[in-house]
Parts: sequence; C-alpha cells; structure tokens
Amino acid sequence: MVSNLDIAIRLAQEKADKKRPDWNFILGSAFGCRALYRSLHGGWWGAFRDGQHSCSSYEKAYEQDTAFTDALLGIGAYHYWKSAKAKILTIMPFVGDKRKQGIAEIERGIRSGGIGAISGIKSLMPIYYNEKRYADVLALGDSLIAAKSLDPNSRLHLARAFIALTRWSDAETTLNEIQHLYENSEYCDSCGATEVLYLKAQIQLGQGDSTKALVNLRQIISMDSTCASNAYFRQTSLETKEQLKKITIQASK
Repeated sequence: MVSNLDIAIRLAQEKADKKRPDWNFILGSAFGCRALYRSLHGGWWGAFRDGQHSCSSYEKAYEQDTAFTDALLGIGAYHYWKSAKAKILTIMPFVGDKRKQGIAEIERGIRSGGIGAISGIKSLMPIYYNEKRYADVLALGDSLIAAKSLDPNSRLHLARAFIALTRWSDAETTLNEIQHLYENSEYCDSCGATEVLYLKAQIQLGQGDSTKALVNLRQIISMDSTCASNAYFRQTSLETKEQLKKITIQASK
C-alpha cells in the first residue's frame, strides 16, 4: 500500500508544479492517506511530516479555487490531530492548540456537501470521542446509518461512545454486529479485531463481571506471540495489560 501511495505522491507532485488546484487537491489526498497509514502503524513522525505536506497542498488547492471545500476536511484533521497528538512528538513541545479550529474546518467541509462529506463525518467521530462529546458521536452515527454508510470502524467509535455513556446493552449489540461483519469478511484482520474482545471486557467490568472480563483479556494476551508485529494489536495488547494490572491491584485490596 505504501509503495502505491509513494507513486501517487510522485505523480501528483509532477502535475502540482503547474499550480492546478485539482492536482494540489490530489496531492494533498495522497499525502493524507500516507499520513493516516503511518499513524495507524505507529510512525508518528512520518505521519506528522506527511500531514504537513497534505495540509499545505490542500490549502493551495482551496486558495486557488474555493470550490474545493473537501480540502477543508484534510486541513481541519491536520490542525486537530497536530494539537491533540503534540505530546507524542517530543520535538514539538510548543505546538499551539488548534483543536477547535480543526473541528470547525471539518464541520464546515461537511456542511458544504462535497464528495468527501461522508468521509468527513467518519473522521469527525474519533475527534468527538477524543473530546468526550459522546452524544455527538452517536448523532454522527445516526447520520451514517441514514446514508447507509456505517462501516465497522465507525461502529467501533459508536461502541466506545456507548461504553463511555454506560449504555452497556447498546455497546454489546454494536460489538456483536461488528464481530458478525468481521467473521463474514475476507479482509478481516484477526489480530486487529481483538479490540472487540477488549471492549467487551470493558462492558463486563462495567457490569461488575470481572470473571468474564478476565477470559476476554487473557485471550488477547495469549495472542501476543502470533500478533506482536501487528500495530493494531500492539495498542490493544498494551491497554489490556494495563487493565489486567488494575484488576490485580483492586483484587489485592
């Protein structure tokens, strides 16, 4: 995937030199996709650098032609996550807080109704969750359901919001739907899918059933040897180990 993005970026850079807004937009999109890929696989510095290039290209496209309102989605995402993740990049200790600005830019891009509006809604879900705006996450989910565009990743954001709101039954139903989709998909990542087990354990702990929660958490840990190279799994594994420590400490009191 990265090699294809590298080629797309190189080709778009050749065209973008002509100062055409459409090619600047394509270049911003290519850099944005690579930034997302790198962030999901733990490459924060590479993701930040690509995000900078993406935002710059989108800004050029929008300055040249304000009809490219979808560019606001990428600009806003960069402004928000640059601020929200600044602590991860120790070389950036004094990044200004542009989270509100980023959210406003994404919301404006969605309201413009461009071809990226649905993608904008999906990108806003983890942002609202990160801001603890759980009811707004659910509202976005409703809009995706109405548009028949609720994918498994968006459902995960809904499940997290339901858990945060202690709506255990809704969270469990959503996770069961995700599991069903995973089991019937040829593209399912069995290691990354362990996040469903982790979230189910959170529900069980919330309901006071630590015995069932431990079964799910230990199942995740049992996959360490086969899934250690999977970036999605590594994050889930870290969170699982932290949760197991908390349970052990509470049990010893």
